[in-house]
Amino acid sequence: MQEQQQYPYGRPVPPKKTDSRPQEQDDKGMLRLNPLLMPLDELPRNLFMKGREGAVWHYSVVEAEREVHGVKQTVPVAMLGSEEILTVLTEEELNGLLANMQDAARRQAQANPDEQVAVPTMEDLKKGIDKLGHPTIAAAFAPNGETRVGDAMISGEVRVFPSENRIVLNDKSGRYMSEKVRPGLDPQEAAQWGENVRKLFSAQLPGVKVEFEQIKTLRPPENAAIAQSANAMLPPAGQGAATGVPQAGPASSAHLGGAAAPTTNKAARR
Repeated sequence: MQEQQQYPYGRPVPPKKTDSRPQEQDDKGMLRLNPLLMPLDELPRNLFMKGREGAVWHYSVVEAEREVHGVKQTVPVAMLGSEEILTVLTEEELNGLLANMQDAARRQAQANPDEQVAVPTMEDLKKGIDKLGHPTIAAAFAPNGETRVGDAMISGEVRVFPSENRIVLNDKSGRYMSEKVRPGLDPQEAAQWGENVRKLFSAQLPGVKVEFEQIKTLRPPENAAIAQSANAMLPPAGQGAATGVPQAGPASSAHLGGAAAPTTNKAARR
């Protein structure tokens, strides 16, 4: 209980695999910032509901300095960005962004005729702005202003459904929510973090239905429950041998449990 009161969004932890994604580093090896990085409390009210159907944003709750009643305090702040930015931006927005980047490259080339300045293509743009994960959203800053990998509390996705006036948060972040960085985490405790972050988004988005779906921090089904489900699918006793249907045992239970348990895929490793 004391832990929950002190860290209502989970304890801040560093991410796993901080050096495995070269696209998250700039030419000097410094952590890149997510192109859509912004704090939740600065989010334009209608940005989600005027956006693309099924857009996938990402969030991380971090410790940040804010002024509260005239006093600077360290408080939890939800930061937003997107690892799947191509689901967020429209073709018109992409074309406009590309045009601005190309104009900037041409101006640079004119100002520095001795330098070779490449004019970016649409393919360059898409490769440069996509697949930037949670560490680029939970980034911290050194005293000299350089970016560095930061710690984060609960982190996950924000899936947007404007046609339903609804967003769905989850805890899908392998970088900040996996067993490796949060060993022995109680799923009920993680569920409470999810409820707290749901309330945080709901307060910022009045009139929008905000839901939370627990995915990454759920445990696999208990063996007893698996066996019970398996037995329910089998024919009455004595028919298994005649029909070739296996009886529920360790092997068949494990197989059915694997099908029912939440899957781990590349998207869950953000």
